[in-house]
Amino acid sequence: MKSICRLSFIITLAFLLTSCGAKVKSIAFVAEKVTIAVGDTYQLAVYATPEDAEYETEWTSSNPDIASVDDKGLVVAKAIGTCTVTVDADGKSATCDIVVKEAEVIPGADINVTDYGAVNSYFSVSDSKQIMFSCGNLQYQASSGTWRFAPTQWACRGYDNQYISATADQWIDLFGWATSGSESGAIAYQPYSTDPDDSHYIVGDNIENSIIGPNARGDWGRTNRISGYSGRDGYWRVLTYDEWQYLLGGSSVRTGKWGLATINGVFHGLVLLPDGWVAPSSGCFTNGDYRGYNTNKYTYLEWSEMQNSGAVFLPAAGVRNGTEVNYVNIDGYYWSATADGNAARTLCIGSESVSASVSRYRHLGLSVRLVLDRF
Repeated sequence: MKSICRLSFIITLAFLLTSCGAKVKSIAFVAEKVTIAVGDTYQLAVYATPEDAEYETEWTSSNPDIASVDDKGLVVAKAIGTCTVTVDADGKSATCDIVVKEAEVIPGADINVTDYGAVNSYFSVSDSKQIMFSCGNLQYQASSGTWRFAPTQWACRGYDNQYISATADQWIDLFGWATSGSESGAIAYQPYSTDPDDSHYIVGDNIENSIIGPNARGDWGRTNRISGYSGRDGYWRVLTYDEWQYLLGGSSVRTGKWGLATINGVFHGLVLLPDGWVAPSSGCFTNGDYRGYNTNKYTYLEWSEMQNSGAVFLPAAGVRNGTEVNYVNIDGYYWSATADGNAARTLCIGSESVSASVSRYRHLGLSVRLVLDRF
């Protein structure tokens, strides 16, 4: 009887060991380096030894603002830059380098764009003036001295801005105030300036000077040629504080025509609707910010239809302080032409609110979206 019990115990123990599987001795990624474009996803794969090991995994990203990873190893690329994804399994770990590059031009991104680079729709910025927005944020490459518009409305350079210098090959799109590259009386007037002294960004000889009228050389759009779009050289400009305020609801024609949004589940920012907007057949829009960036959600196709209807998207492109970049795809600030002491007025886009009453110090790197006055 005792021998029968002992045999039964041995059989039971063997069954339990088999059902539990072997312990993990090592784990590794199938690919130790992955390059993907902003807005894309990628499913990471791992293998463990021994092959019959049973284990649970835990995934982490060193910088979720560049690329996040879920509990199954699915990576979402959010901003240009690099980070590391780590997988842990029963005390064993492995890493994979993630390189996020600029997205290729999405089909339909140039819908409703004029041959001189403006979205073909009109927005009132006063009781007597309308403007057209450029088709993307302003970008600059120091090594070639080239200015261009971003290839899509939602594109931003993100953490590439940390490489800002007089010779950098990387494109940047976060600039100190009045850094047009044209001598305007400012000490720090080059687009690659990281000078921390706000007084060095004064145009002319007075801290109260805005980049308009006799000081308009400080405005990025007045003196620079935009690559690929030469039809309106010298006519581009940034909006003033009063114009940003008006645009966000300063009259009945502008009431209810802005809302926070997300494109393709990744790109966060602000949607602006033109005067007299007519919704596309499959499009929809909710005004305001009551659900943050989930207030409006669009696929690439849905956004192309919105753009075809005249809508404009301003991405939350982050903030640069010196060479440190933060808040990419979380917050965005757009310069105005209006000075405010050691600061200047901006349009502020946040995950919970939008305001044209926020000022930021002049040395900070913020976004620039140029406009044309309606001819």
